[in-house]
Amino acid sequence: MSHHSEHPESTSKDSISEESNPQFDDSRIKDHPDKLLLSRIRTYFKAFTTGDFNGIKQLEARGYSMTDIPLGVVRSPKNSWYDENKGFTNLLTDLQVQAISLNGSAAPGAFAILEHVVWFRLKADPPEAAKPNLPPGIKKGDKAGMINIAVLWWNEAGHITRELEYGRLTWEGFDITAFEK
Repeated sequence: MSHHSEHPESTSKDSISEESNPQFDDSRIKDHPDKLLLSRIRTYFKAFTTGDFNGIKQLEARGYSMTDIPLGVVRSPKNSWYDENKGFTNLLTDLQVQAISLNGSAAPGAFAILEHVVWFRLKADPPEAAKPNLPPGIKKGDKAGMINIAVLWWNEAGHITRELEYGRLTWEGFDITAFEK
């Protein structure tokens, strides 16, 4: 399966900003003018790529809801999403996110849009319930990727009030550079 043809096997330290972690390549967005937004995005994706589900939950406002189109989740409340996200993400290992573009603001009531690719490897053979959300025939140890758009709304306290994820699995011949400016 070649869903990961453009996945970097290793990334040089120079291509990753000092503030981010090796699992979140923000080299394409590191010069975004809204440094507060950039900091929030880095914090969020560090928690995601390291499996810090409690850290993610702390970034979410009390009335938070998630709509995750690839997983078929619509307006899931904070506590339900915590369980759903943890369940699905725990099937994955070697999570890496490559940011492509970042737009928007960290201002209260504003939103941000992050275009990115999530790369992962399966920890185990997927259960039947997860198979529709994964590449056909994927098994333990296989790599895959998903091109995503994350839309996040902020409140006055800097928490995420609502999140939308739109994405699809990468395809044969997928090339992340085609998405760059």
